Amino acid sequence: MKTLSFFNNKGGVGKTTLSANVAYNFARNGQRVLYVDCDPQCNATQLMLEDNQTAEIYDGHPDPEEALRQSLGKTVYGIFIPLREGEPEIDPDVPVHSSRRFGVDVLAGHPSLSQIEDVMSAAWQTALGRETAAFRRVHWAGQLVTAMEDTDRYDIIMFDVGPSLGPFNRTVLLGCDAFVTPTATDLFSYHAFGNLARWFDAWVTEYSEMSAANISTWQSFSSSFEKKSRNLRLPGYGGRELQYLGYTTQEYIKKKANGQEQLVGAFERFRDKFAEEAQRIARILGQASEDFLLGHVPHMHSMPATAQDVHSPIAELAYQDGIKGSQGAQRDSYSTKIREVADEVAQRLHITNNSA
Repeated sequence: MKTLSFFNNKGGVGKTTLSANVAYNFARNGQRVLYVDCDPQCNATQLMLEDNQTAEIYDGHPDPEEALRQSLGKTVYGIFIPLREGEPEIDPDVPVHSSRRFGVDVLAGHPSLSQIEDVMSAAWQTALGRETAAFRRVHWAGQLVTAMEDTDRYDIIMFDVGPSLGPFNRTVLLGCDAFVTPTATDLFSYHAFGNLARWFDAWVTEYSEMSAANISTWQSFSSSFEKKSRNLRLPGYGGRELQYLGYTTQEYIKKKANGQEQLVGAFERFRDKFAEEAQRIARILGQASEDFLLGHVPHMHSMPATAQDVHSPIAELAYQDGIKGSQGAQRDSYSTKIREVADEVAQRLHITNNSA
């Protein structure tokens, strides 16, 4: 089973729209997909699940306080309840919800996930002091993936995370085989991309020291290291290393000349600079130099908002969903480019097409 995250510390780059539609394309190719919404904004949950589903999850009781309490256990937040109580292991028995139009299962997000940042910050700092229970908490995502592997329900788990460089997002990446960074080709996205490379440089070094110390302590005092390390999917064990697949760009199209799309000059000016930062991230993770551009995704203007209103992937938006006139052709163009990105991601992650 493969695990993948879409991650960037810059918001507004179309990350959720892209990742949800890549998940849709994976499902169309015969992959069994679990999409885990780890962004407290819950945009992916709102996009992929229908109104009656979200009403049942978040408003299933007339008393607001009771509704909130019940909703915690129906979402990804339920995984962390044992960790908040001091336990080193998660509860993977959390309900998943089927997305009818996307064809994937969703582990719904929750606004209260923002509280988990403090839990993971404390666990990370404690794990640096060779506290192996905290080290296991840090690897909650690996625990979840192992639990899902044992059920043989999914071929790929995809994580959507918020635009943060905090400890919580580190812990998500520790459970992933690979990650993708959606970007927009502008000045602030470029600087955010540079921050991402520097962040990886710092935390990969810190994690390596943490991991070595805890594993040494663990092996000295535990007779079940192999079992526990499998449950956590530790990077560096069992052939696992976090892989950087590359980045996408979100671009504005100015006009067509001689049948070719022409990019807005300001965006074209920054596009090539992203390749250098992508190479930096790859070097930090010990990867060889290559072309990390996964593809260009057009700015889709109002279409993602329409898709969210009707809980549909871009490719399946119909006129009865609210698109009008030439938007049908635009939908086809957008969905083709997203499919090309999805195919490139699948190829780099060695995911096969099972639909044939």
